[in-house]
Amino acid sequence: MRAAALTTVIAAAALVVTACTSNQTGQASSPSGGQTAAPSTSTAGTVTNGLTGLNACSLLTDAEAQQAVPGAGTHQDMGAIGGSGVSSCGWTKPATNDSAAQSFGITVRPAQGIKDIVVSPGGQLSNTTTTTGRQAVLLKNNEGKGSCAASIAVGSGRVDINDATNGANATTDAACAIVSKIDDYVEKRLPAS
Repeated sequence: MRAAALTTVIAAAALVVTACTSNQTGQASSPSGGQTAAPSTSTAGTVTNGLTGLNACSLLTDAEAQQAVPGAGTHQDMGAIGGSGVSSCGWTKPATNDSAAQSFGITVRPAQGIKDIVVSPGGQLSNTTTTTGRQAVLLKNNEGKGSCAASIAVGSGRVDINDATNGANATTDAACAIVSKIDDYVEKRLPAS
């Protein structure tokens, strides 16, 4: 039931972003999240969240990834791509005649909060709250058409879930649907703060 409710929240946020005629660009001024981040300026000293040392690959099993994206391969631990203390994990699914290629992943950012997200020209940012009460953001088309990211606040840090689609039937809404499916698995494994 919680998974369905979060899916509804993300879907509603996607509809709000799609329905709006103006796009919010630039650096987010209120809590939000996404996949692109500026170097962290939000922490001076100790990071105050449970994300420190959390491996992004521990948040989604390969079997769960394949349920979210049938045909996805095994994960690739990309380590600290994105800076010291960051953990990134990714999966891919090649394109077929009937389906788009998928590249999706999870990034744990203990020292970067949702206020540190950089919105690219053409990116669409929508602030929301998850069903568990966490601040979150949905970021569409920030990495180009067919991309979607959700960032979930955890203390002063965040966890990014992203998907990019390429090829036949590639749409931003399809990418956001993948992000929502992955979030159903990931959020229940996040520390409280």
